[in-house]
Amino acid sequence: MDFVNVIKSRDGSKIQQILEEFITQNAKSFTFQSMDTCSIQTEVWNSLFELLKDEEFSSCHSHCLQILKILSRDQQHLDKIVKDSFINLLVEKANLSLQQKSTNLPEQFVGILEAQKCIFNLVFSHLKSRTLVSETHIAEAILLRLSVEKSSNIPHDVLLFDLKILFLLTALCSDCRPTLRYSLHGIKHLTKYLEQCCTVHGLDHLDTAELCCECLKIIFNLLLSNEKSIDLPNEDYDDLQLQRDLMKIIRQFLLANLNALAKKEELKSHAINLLTSMSFESYEELIPACANSEDCFQGCDITALVVLLEFLEERLGKPIRVLQEELLPVLSVLIQFSRTNRIARKFIRSRVLPPLRDVMHRPEEGDTIRSKLCRLMTSPVTQVEFLVAEFLFVLCKENVSRLIKYTGYGNAAGLLAHRGLMMGHPPSHVSAYSSDSEDSGTEEYKQVEHSINPVTGSYEPQRPNPLENMSEEQKEYEAVKLVNMIDQLQRKGIIQPARVGEDGKPRAIEHVMELQKD
Repeated sequence: MDFVNVIKSRDGSKIQQILEEFITQNAKSFTFQSMDTCSIQTEVWNSLFELLKDEEFSSCHSHCLQILKILSRDQQHLDKIVKDSFINLLVEKANLSLQQKSTNLPEQFVGILEAQKCIFNLVFSHLKSRTLVSETHIAEAILLRLSVEKSSNIPHDVLLFDLKILFLLTALCSDCRPTLRYSLHGIKHLTKYLEQCCTVHGLDHLDTAELCCECLKIIFNLLLSNEKSIDLPNEDYDDLQLQRDLMKIIRQFLLANLNALAKKEELKSHAINLLTSMSFESYEELIPACANSEDCFQGCDITALVVLLEFLEERLGKPIRVLQEELLPVLSVLIQFSRTNRIARKFIRSRVLPPLRDVMHRPEEGDTIRSKLCRLMTSPVTQVEFLVAEFLFVLCKENVSRLIKYTGYGNAAGLLAHRGLMMGHPPSHVSAYSSDSEDSGTEEYKQVEHSINPVTGSYEPQRPNPLENMSEEQKEYEAVKLVNMIDQLQRKGIIQPARVGEDGKPRAIEHVMELQKD
């Protein structure tokens, strides 16, 4: 093959030319017809790596790495081509060995970036390469390069790909997570780097926000790892303190006011995703104590809670197909925050379930946050339906009658059936919440309370009794007619009548006449 022969010729001018031609012709290619056999591709890879080892041709190295990046898109023969010596050389060219070389020249960073991109492609798409990369010291080297002393003069793209590679390793290599979290103290290093981003660079720079997003994704993956590779005294305490420090940074991200709306929303989204995997004891750092101010609620700064609620409301209007991905994390955070922190629950409830005034419309009608949530209590997306109902239930201190008052029995039926509460709380029920009164009975509510339909949760004017002028024979006829209609619907499989069992959950009946029992 001409390409390989030219490289083997060691003619500098010809090599540079053929490398540039290959890049131009294949910049957007993912398959390569001219080298469709394994033997040809292997020879091409070998020749490029031989050239990379030769410092006499260092001026061509960035082009070689760029070609390897392009070739790595084609996974057809990679199992037979890739070997550990190739991976080790790529790691070295990315300057990600533990003995990192001093790098200052822009052209050196060009080669480093191309090597990083090649590693990224291989880790992303090729299992064998992923395993070989994880067995190097690349994760430790990335943490070293992110250190405060070293990262200030490194180009943004190089740092970004460091973090992208680390994210892939923590996402796709479960064996990497315990070592990186505990042995290498990965969360501590990344938290320190986030602090540096906030204090030195400032979040108003889009590049900084992009780096922070990648960091948050990595920490999320590390927090998923509970398998400790080492046992240290006071480790649980240190881990909680580290999460408290991290929570203070997350609060800054939630309150950040970036120039680009898209990046601002992305940063908040990753911060909220991370909150779902953090210790609930650290949540109190989101609402620190404050003096008298407009953002103060019972002695706490609730600005971050306002942001979370705004984030929630913005996503309530999203199409059904994206609800699960975008809504569930913030709902999970608000549920746990409300369940574990009394002040947070009171404030959130004041915004989501304020005292009832409009009782003329059904709970799901309107544009309030309560109305939007009530509409989702009957969502076809099961996880959304369940978490929305759970959120409102927690805001009601898990009190069945209070939940029905705000949402109507019809909307709450799914949650009550799932929790075995269709007949209310069992006699042995003891509330885990404080006993302080939170009366929501406004004058508007009290005036029409007797006319509120508990199923719909709204006012219904009194209607004439249709049975009032019927004889007993007519009433019996209508009753039998109704039973027959229900029986037909049951036989056709359209409905499944049920009774509430002793456990408070619906139990299917075999025949409609069983509804007469008790």
